[in-house]
Amino acid sequence: MKKIVGYLRAYLQEYFHWGLYLYTAVFLGIAIYLNYTFKFEKTYINIVQQPHSSRFIAYVLFYSFAYFAIAIPQAYFIKADYLKKREFWIRSAVFLFAICLFRAFWQYRDWIIALKVNTYEQIFLFKVVGRAKSLITTLIILFVFWWWVDRKQIKHFYGLTTRGFSLQPYMIMLLIMLPFLIWASFQPAFLKMYPQFKPWVMKPVFGLTTWQMFGIYETVYSADFVMVELFFRGALVIGLASAMKNHSIVPMIVLYCFLHFEKPMAEAIGSVFGGYILGIIALRTRSILGGVCIHLGVALLMDTLAIVQYLNK
Repeated sequence: MKKIVGYLRAYLQEYFHWGLYLYTAVFLGIAIYLNYTFKFEKTYINIVQQPHSSRFIAYVLFYSFAYFAIAIPQAYFIKADYLKKREFWIRSAVFLFAICLFRAFWQYRDWIIALKVNTYEQIFLFKVVGRAKSLITTLIILFVFWWWVDRKQIKHFYGLTTRGFSLQPYMIMLLIMLPFLIWASFQPAFLKMYPQFKPWVMKPVFGLTTWQMFGIYETVYSADFVMVELFFRGALVIGLASAMKNHSIVPMIVLYCFLHFEKPMAEAIGSVFGGYILGIIALRTRSILGGVCIHLGVALLMDTLAIVQYLNK
């Protein structure tokens, strides 16, 4: 824990900039207000009845605005020269393309419908493949780019390494959070949300029990959390550090916040602080496993606590 606190303190002492952080706070405050007041993303970006290409273009504009509205002013605030580097623009374009393709990828639903399976089988496939789409889209793009461009200078796949990683501080952090998660598990809203795959309301399909179906879903669900860390702390922080040095974190947290705009407002706000801390850790250690432990640990704890509450009814 002392080492992590040291990372945070050292980064803030060296890179904290009042003007940049105030601008970012105002920008995020306005964006969060507009999104949750007018349901902006649901109403104008992720519209259900629209062509897949239109949704993709909408996300390109939406996420590019979020990222560059911080990345460009930041260069002037801190007097950095990364805007003059071709490397910055190429990496930003590739990584933004990857996340936009992931968010706009709804074709899988058409493919499942075309299988002509029954309703319960369709629901199960929607849930599992919907969670796996980051593996179908973002993972492939990131791996190809890393293999052809970054493999020599970034030996490990955007921080997917145990080097520089120690499990103990993250277990302590999870233990600190556990009482709050236990308290939350007694709230009706929590039990309505978690687990996101409820075996007791699903029908068995494909010769599987509902708990076997739950196990399949949780496996893909867990992989999706690894992908979130690989993209935001791996690609956007470690991958862009070669062009932006130690200044890749603030644009990342804004885009990370925008990713949460279809979730409760508290999650979107919390993602800013969580993303910032995990970004600093990834930048210092060059490993994303700390973020994976926290992100995945909290998610699995919430599911476990919700199941315990259901079984104790």
